[in-house]
Amino acid sequence: MIKKKSTDILNVLLAVILTVGSLTFFKSVCGADLHCHTANTVITILGAVLVVLTALGFAFKGKVKAILSFVTAAVAVVELLIPGVILSLCMMPSMSCRATMKPWTMLLSVAIAFVSIVSGIMNLRKDS
Repeated sequence: MIKKKSTDILNVLLAVILTVGSLTFFKSVCGADLHCHTANTVITILGAVLVVLTALGFAFKGKVKAILSFVTAAVAVVELLIPGVILSLCMMPSMSCRATMKPWTMLLSVAIAFVSIVSGIMNLRKDS
């Protein structure tokens, strides 16, 4: 069975990769006046929120930790919808926002949401 601490560590690691990645290796290189830049900024801010939420998972136990995990999953789903759904991106598929930022954000957000839901369920089961 998966240890609860390993899900916490994995979640923090994924959130840090999302936040640092949005500033470095899958950053949108569009100008500050384009939608892509705004989407990248929102992704970075929500990534930082996810880092804080996942790090708080180490401080709580039981139902509070489960609720925190489900809140983290909800924020990750919002993060998933930022590029292309909530905020528009460039029209050209070859631009960095569509070629790297969107797929990486989607992949990492789904992973964070999945691990958070698993962690929340594990904490509810343990508490029962």
